[in-house]
Amino acid sequence: MTTPSWLSDEPPHPFRYRDLTGLGISRRALAASLRSGAMLQPVTGVYVDARLADDAIIRAQVIHLATGDDAVVARGLAAWLHGFDPRAPHEQERPLALECVAVPGRRTPDRRGLITHRDRLPDDDVTTIHGIAVTTIERTVLDTSRFLAPHMGLAVADAIAHAGLVDPVELLTRYDEWPPRQRWMARGKRCLDLCEPDTESYGESWTRLRIVDAGFPRPRPQIWVPEKRPGAYRLDMGWEELRKAIEYDGEADHTSQEAQDHDDARRDDLRNRYGWTVWPVRKGEVLGHDMAVERAVGELLGLEPQIRKRLW
Repeated sequence: MTTPSWLSDEPPHPFRYRDLTGLGISRRALAASLRSGAMLQPVTGVYVDARLADDAIIRAQVIHLATGDDAVVARGLAAWLHGFDPRAPHEQERPLALECVAVPGRRTPDRRGLITHRDRLPDDDVTTIHGIAVTTIERTVLDTSRFLAPHMGLAVADAIAHAGLVDPVELLTRYDEWPPRQRWMARGKRCLDLCEPDTESYGESWTRLRIVDAGFPRPRPQIWVPEKRPGAYRLDMGWEELRKAIEYDGEADHTSQEAQDHDDARRDDLRNRYGWTVWPVRKGEVLGHDMAVERAVGELLGLEPQIRKRLW
């Protein structure tokens, strides 16, 4: 792929077809760049340097150019702009969807590549990031809790609550402002009801959701043993009255032999000194398609899962 001379230095920001003359770009040069793949047209009438096409801020700028003041960046892309990745591990190589919410009373063009949602959008639900209209952090959580897959909706809600940016209890009442019979409202309410601000990783959110989905008692997050103080153990989640716990072992910190030996020694000490049984689970199990997590928790608690297959 040959980069045209007008793209060889600093990649230009997204631009519209009607901006060509002002940018000193000929229609022929644009057409040639599109054919070569140097330029892309993610939304009809808006063009972007292929080197920048997956950048989230650039994608937000694309939406703004396509819609002007008639729509607001929303959902997953809004979450990313607020600093929280809404993508599951298998989606990490995919660019964020070009999603926006139309401003009520304004006509937003339906363009190829642009996902426009029609929904209530009070003025208080809109903020500005990098000069672009975006849903506020509170409204973004309300949207992602409803429309992301359940495990990612909970992971994003937990992370944002953990950062102290929203109160899930207060936010839950916001759903009462919507008209009745809105799509996925029950999913959103359940997500915020399960939200735990003490959760420290997406993996912990996914694990807790699988436990609750299977009908087991809801575990309490971040348990200190024997008590909260320097040098004490802290468990990801568990049931204090039973002295049973589940820990999510992320791949990054628990794969080396040294790390595994440390984990084993730590859990042996918890069992021998404090009577706690700690069961580790890994990402492959939590995001896997079988019932390994449910069987492990059932064995730990002496209960049977209430489902026969995972729910997400």
